[in-house]
Amino acid sequence: MQGSFKPTVRLPAGATGARPTAQVPGGAAAGGFRPAAGQAEKAAGRDDIIKLLRLGGAHLAAGRLEHASAAAAGVLKVEPRNPDALHLIGLVALGRGDAEKAEKFIAAAAALMPRHPNVWVNLGNAQRDQGKDDEAISSYLRAEAIDPNYPDIFLNRGQLYQDTARYAEAIGEFERLIELSPLEAAPYLRAASAAIDAGQFREAVRYCTDALGRLDKAPVQVKAILATTYERLGQLDLAIEVAAEALVEQPRNASALRTWSKARRRKNKGDPALLAELRDRLKRGELENLQHEDSRLLYSELGQICDEQGEYAEAFGYFTSMNDHTSSLPALKKPAHGKFNRDVDDLLGTFTKKFVDKMPTLPSIECEPGHAAAPVFLIGFPRSGTTLLDQILDAHPGVQVFEELPLLNKVKKACLGYPKSLADMNEVGREQLRQVYWGALEEAGADLAGKTVVNKMPLDVVHAGLIARVFPEARIVFALRHPADCVLSCFMQDFVPNGAMVNFLTLEGSARFYDRVFTLWQRYRELLPLNVREVRYENLVADLRAEVEPALAFLGLDWDDAVSDPAAHALARGTIRTPSYSQVTQPIYSSATERWRRYEEQMKPVLPILRPHVERLGYSL
Repeated sequence: MQGSFKPTVRLPAGATGARPTAQVPGGAAAGGFRPAAGQAEKAAGRDDIIKLLRLGGAHLAAGRLEHASAAAAGVLKVEPRNPDALHLIGLVALGRGDAEKAEKFIAAAAALMPRHPNVWVNLGNAQRDQGKDDEAISSYLRAEAIDPNYPDIFLNRGQLYQDTARYAEAIGEFERLIELSPLEAAPYLRAASAAIDAGQFREAVRYCTDALGRLDKAPVQVKAILATTYERLGQLDLAIEVAAEALVEQPRNASALRTWSKARRRKNKGDPALLAELRDRLKRGELENLQHEDSRLLYSELGQICDEQGEYAEAFGYFTSMNDHTSSLPALKKPAHGKFNRDVDDLLGTFTKKFVDKMPTLPSIECEPGHAAAPVFLIGFPRSGTTLLDQILDAHPGVQVFEELPLLNKVKKACLGYPKSLADMNEVGREQLRQVYWGALEEAGADLAGKTVVNKMPLDVVHAGLIARVFPEARIVFALRHPADCVLSCFMQDFVPNGAMVNFLTLEGSARFYDRVFTLWQRYRELLPLNVREVRYENLVADLRAEVEPALAFLGLDWDDAVSDPAAHALARGTIRTPSYSQVTQPIYSSATERWRRYEEQMKPVLPILRPHVERLGYSL
């Protein structure tokens, strides 16, 4: 449900028909057009300028950005400060992915017509697309002050919150949108999407069933999302039934088709006749004629089917196609998608022996007063078994695991000048950051006084320096897996393409990202007093108790038989947000161990990148 470009605009009545979807905000009807004295007469007249603005808006609504730009330019030749034309130029820039230029022009328009909420919403959108979250929220608040019932405020602010993993706030925005537009499908779809991202799958089911019950004609996508959510919950029969209903209405619906295939594949694991049937059905979906977002879903499923069939070259080809189509998604053009890699480079450049030696010694900490245990961080490279370990630990009655919530981000944000400011941190500053973290955990529902609280966020590995400095008493559980298996599995996985996951769109990108992350991790291990317990995936699937019992002892916990059946716990929990959900709801299996050797021919180009890490970690090629 990532939003593509859709300007928040108003159209003067009759400009492009009865139900226009986009146009220059303000305009004649909304009062945004204010020609300077005499200017309209010097051109074709005021009415002609209004017509040109309406024409530009109609072009924008139809996606004809060049024509919309030309119309705006025509107005600006006559009136260089016409706010509607400035706004239209900004919207064209936003449609082209140039959010910085869009912000400049829309801000100019907002200064000239400050009483139009849609202008402020679009300004917020341009700021959001640059990662300027605080500025975007301020713009949305300006719009809300003008019109507290303007639906697009909640739509776009909710999207910002969803994109930044503030899921409770996103759901709140979309709930408000449902109140304002109860007979439209989009608010229910948005709320369901945010609930899925939050791991609240039963709530997502409720939003979908509410839509089906309240709307005279719900779009097929409601059933497609409902089917996908049932599949996430392991309710495979319902998933197959609802997906099949969606496919009757829309046979080429990619989301429903993938869910229908995946649920049947999970229900009848390894059935060769079924795999052949599913593969044939998906190949008839005319993948190359679909939108990138749709075709990537089907390529992903075809890759998984071929992998189960043992046809590894074909599977690799489908995963490559999946990633190629993901690379073409408009969302990946945002500058913010390069930030994670820049942050890793900054951390590598900052954490040197000289930098660490500059850090003043701070008092040691045993445990926060009133807390049952020291904080625990479960980290590791993606696809290294962190989700399986999460289920195992969360099954323990003395443990509470928070799964992939950006809790440490709040600490990072509060640590002004991070990471360089860590060298100057004093005891007061450290205590302030600790309170930020405890507050974030309590807001998420942590039982700090009663349980060992585990924060599972694999790529928080890159912020182990922050953990060491702010939480010197922390226990770190580090999930390890053969580097080649991690890299291959990341490449094969249909991740949501955020700033870190874009590295997995090529095999070489996956390997180089692994190299950078583990180079940084090794630097931390050499320079900082981290308290770490490694848990190896290969050992875990071979003998769970032998690998887990020492990890529990490391956390100060005794063995409990509840941890020995993570699949049962995962099914009962029903809130697994990671792509591993279908694996961890099965009994533990070892077939993913040394999986990379089945793809050794395809892996050959990246093995030299991984070799130093393979050897240092005690694996082999």
